[in-house]
Amino acid sequence: MAASKIIAVAVTLLVVGCNFVVCQEENSSVSEARTFGHHFLKRISFAIIPGAFVIGAVTTLLAALTVVSMKGLGVGVILLILTIGQLLSKSLPHVHAAPLAAPLPVVYSHTHAQQPVWLEKEW
Repeated sequence: MAASKIIAVAVTLLVVGCNFVVCQEENSSVSEARTFGHHFLKRISFAIIPGAFVIGAVTTLLAALTVVSMKGLGVGVILLILTIGQLLSKSLPHVHAAPLAAPLPVVYSHTHAQQPVWLEKEW
């Protein structure tokens, strides 16, 4: 926002300076040079459109830069949280669970003529 104010002030000062120089070159009367007459208003009306465009373009670019920066910050925070979790998991003592019993076999086929065929899983 401060950059847009600086640009607006710079454009205004540039227009006032151009008006002063042009009025000095035209050898106009003193009363016209000291007032904001028709020439100044005409010049400022031509300068407002490009000035507004520049301010809008700068604001858009700053908004895009803010979005990209926030995205980078979010990725950085996620990576930081993952790193802290990894460090904590390595530094805390490990609790080993009791060994599990072997899993039950899976029935592959069952016919009435013979016993079922059991398949053992190889872990």
